[in-house]
Amino acid sequence: MWERPFLTHRTSRTTKVLLSCVLVFSLLSLAPESLKLSSFARADEPLYACGVQDAGGANNVFTGYETFGIVTSNYCGQAEQSLQLANDSVNTIPPGMSSGWIATAPADLEIAGATVPSMQLFDTVGTGYIADFYWTGGAQRVTDTSRSYSVSGLAAPQFGFALGCNPSGTRCPADAAAFLVDDIQLDVRETVNPSVTALGSDNLWYKGASEYVRGGGWSIAYSASAPSGIAAMSASQNAQPVQLPLSPACPVPNHTVWQQCPGTQTWSPTISLVGNGNQQLVLSATSAAQNTASPTETIHVDSVQPTVTLTGPSDASSSAGTQYVTATATVGDSGLGAISCSVDGGPQQSYSSSPVQVPVSGLGSHSIGCTASNRSFSSSGQVAVSAPATFSMDIAEPTASAISFSNVIHSLKCKRVMARVKVPAEWVTVRRHGKRVRVYRRAHAKRMRVMKCRERFVKRKVIELVKVKRHGKTVVVKRTRVEKVPLPPQAVSVSTKRVPYGQGTTVSGILATTDGTAVSGRTVQILTAPNNQLGEWSQAAVVSTSADGAWSATLPPGPSRLVEASYAGDSTTLPTTSNTVTLLVPARIKITITPHQLPWNGVLTVHGHLAGGYIPPDGVAMRVLLGLPHLRHPYLAQSFRTNASGAFALKFKAFGGGHGVATYPVWLGTTSNESDYAYAASRSRQIRVTFGRRTPRAIRTSGDKHRAKHNRNKKRRRR
Repeated sequence: MWERPFLTHRTSRTTKVLLSCVLVFSLLSLAPESLKLSSFARADEPLYACGVQDAGGANNVFTGYETFGIVTSNYCGQAEQSLQLANDSVNTIPPGMSSGWIATAPADLEIAGATVPSMQLFDTVGTGYIADFYWTGGAQRVTDTSRSYSVSGLAAPQFGFALGCNPSGTRCPADAAAFLVDDIQLDVRETVNPSVTALGSDNLWYKGASEYVRGGGWSIAYSASAPSGIAAMSASQNAQPVQLPLSPACPVPNHTVWQQCPGTQTWSPTISLVGNGNQQLVLSATSAAQNTASPTETIHVDSVQPTVTLTGPSDASSSAGTQYVTATATVGDSGLGAISCSVDGGPQQSYSSSPVQVPVSGLGSHSIGCTASNRSFSSSGQVAVSAPATFSMDIAEPTASAISFSNVIHSLKCKRVMARVKVPAEWVTVRRHGKRVRVYRRAHAKRMRVMKCRERFVKRKVIELVKVKRHGKTVVVKRTRVEKVPLPPQAVSVSTKRVPYGQGTTVSGILATTDGTAVSGRTVQILTAPNNQLGEWSQAAVVSTSADGAWSATLPPGPSRLVEASYAGDSTTLPTTSNTVTLLVPARIKITITPHQLPWNGVLTVHGHLAGGYIPPDGVAMRVLLGLPHLRHPYLAQSFRTNASGAFALKFKAFGGGHGVATYPVWLGTTSNESDYAYAASRSRQIRVTFGRRTPRAIRTSGDKHRAKHNRNKKRRRR
């Protein structure tokens, strides 16, 4: 029940408020049935004023305005608990004048509806007073019987209620008319989404969108603001939420004010980038009105670590001019930034493409170092740089190496002869009577066998021109005569040399540059490999070149071998390998043939083995040969192969029959087509065998008798 004491509170208004009253009544003249329901895809927030349960008795929304004679009173939170409009019971009110309470929404907020759960009106019927709820673009009349009010579908920046004198009537009496609103609930709509702004020019939001980025420590700090306030903030990287640090929050919005959460909030998380390619960065903010803004930016990520490889010749000839090392970079999607190379620690040279040719020149050893960078930046603004790659190159003079065996042609012709040789006088030590004494021997002469040598001679025809008289005239004629020409011994170089089994030999060569300059004081390796097609090279000797670049080495006894000279080179000369020369060594065949005397159809037994090793797994092909006087070539009596160790044993009949008695030489020989046998074709010693005679009985010793008896007993046991 409304009581008169409530009207004792009066407030005068300025001219500005009076102008507002005129505006309100102009709104009241609009037809209330023309409400426009606007549909917005926007979010709303509740706003409470004056109510005890929802607003805590506070009014932070409505502002009063007065005309003379109608008083505005704010009893929110007090015993009366209402916003009141009442005549002062003293003054009459001119037509068209009113007082009221009005709520004006801040920018980007609008009032979508209003609910008044409890209200009271007094003395408006028949007195000329009228009461209205109004909003921008509309109004609705209420009467003394109205106890609540509700309106929706608005899109108004202002909402209020007023009590005034009807403008179409006469002056309203001082009868204490009153309008009391106990609680007002506004549905406030936010018309804009939250504003999201990334902070800092080095923010991943800006950097990642304009260039490739990588690594950790990236700031995605941003601020968000909204008219209703920011209730929550969140971010995600490639659909993965950012957890730390905790984002700002507004768990309990203040529904008694327009801005129900902090208007602007800032969050400063940092993230790390992994993977490659385009990734989505989302910064989200939700307002107190539950409007959400989630701007998305595409971030270009390149986490591939650049690498660089260097290729080129490790040894190069100075005659080939400037050499080049090829630097090849491998980078990710961001592309190549630069390849930086330095030769021998000199200034860095930058290249913008890959692969690139790095020039190297000058005699000696050179070191080339390169790094590669991409165009992907870290949070500190640095691009990714590869680990350094190094390459060594020796530019040296080209060398040539030759190897050969020395052979003497036209050697002296020597023979042993008996000759008288003068022995000079000398002191000698002799024993006399068990004691050593020195005696003087006079010079004397004695005959002994000595070796005498002379040059070889060859007969050659010599044509010469001589003048002769013929028919009284001098004419020139050709005369041919034969003369003996000496052939002095000469040493020549040959690529193949044959030496007897069990003997070594000497090999020599020279090391020089390609322009003929001797290379002295260098180490040369002599490499050999058995001539059996297996290529098993090994070091046979190490020699040093002399002042004229020559060298000589002694090869030890062994099988037939391939021989090369190898020079490893140094910082000023290139490595080189000589031609290959061949050392031929005939096989050593050791044999025994029994018996040495047998009938024509008798059986020969041959035992023996090949000395020196290097026997192929399938053995070596051999032949038993007989020298028959009526044949130009040896007679092939038997062919066979040795075992894998080179041993052999065979029995065979040389002839099926014959007449008389004959003695022929018998020997064994290897074939010349055993390419996997490391010895040259050879023959054994000749053993003379007599055919056509009975084999003599061997003289049996006691040991022979014992062995024969043992063999007989062994045969009996087998039976």
